[in-house]
Amino acid sequence: FRPNIYSYKRQYMEEHLNDIRVLLLGSSHIEEAVKPELVGEGTFNLAISARLKEYDAALAEMYVPRMDNLEVLVMPIDYTNFFFNREIRERASGQGAIDLIGTCRCMHTKYMGTHIDPIWYWSEILNSKLNFMSRFWNNAQVLQECDSLGYVKLDVKDRQIGWELKARPALLSPDLAIDEASYQEMWQVYDTIAQVTQKNGVRFVLVVSPVYETYKERITDTMYNDMLGFVNKLQNKYANVEFYNFMYADGFLPEDFNDSSHLTDTGAIKFSKLLSNVIYPH
Repeated sequence: FRPNIYSYKRQYMEEHLNDIRVLLLGSSHIEEAVKPELVGEGTFNLAISARLKEYDAALAEMYVPRMDNLEVLVMPIDYTNFFFNREIRERASGQGAIDLIGTCRCMHTKYMGTHIDPIWYWSEILNSKLNFMSRFWNNAQVLQECDSLGYVKLDVKDRQIGWELKARPALLSPDLAIDEASYQEMWQVYDTIAQVTQKNGVRFVLVVSPVYETYKERITDTMYNDMLGFVNKLQNKYANVEFYNFMYADGFLPEDFNDSSHLTDTGAIKFSKLLSNVIYPH
């Protein structure tokens, strides 16, 4: 019963369904990058760090039909989504990813009411790997707190040494074939959200957030073109889909990045204003 970021965001949604005009979904590239008050009145950041995209689709299906005044739903398109098992493994173990998947399933099922797994109960003790349970005996807030509109602030003074090498995309082997099952899983997510937003008269805005130079160095034409082709395919099917690519946006300085692909608070201010300009053109 002690609050956490998942339960807070769900409670806000339930209490403000008809106050929200712009809904932000996705993971850390939205949660830590978009300040709702700078986008426009009625904006809420429902993104959660490390969220699997199928939970974004589940939340869209859960909430969009009930939101009478919703105008825009924003989702990130991340370059790293387009590996499709073509990456060159740089680390021997993928255990960290497995841990985050278990945490995502557990926390979204238990606290956000998404029921997309065969098992509807995932023990928080067994599955959450981010030490959420310690909030039950520790008065300090264990989870990184969000503000009242769901934004999580990253301060440049808190970033780690070697920040510019963290969160870079894996190297890609372009001669490998795309894993079709992985492609279809991601297509299903975006197709579902596009369908539910179009049915309810909502703009579906896809964005790529700014990245640092060390991230850009690892971008390959193959995967970049796959990302653009994916978006183009979605736009050809749904008239409500819009796409804005800020990956190479000007004006972002080193102090605007917490690592190679996440923004600090100063970067989030700049990005939020860019996003506001495309949502509400002047």
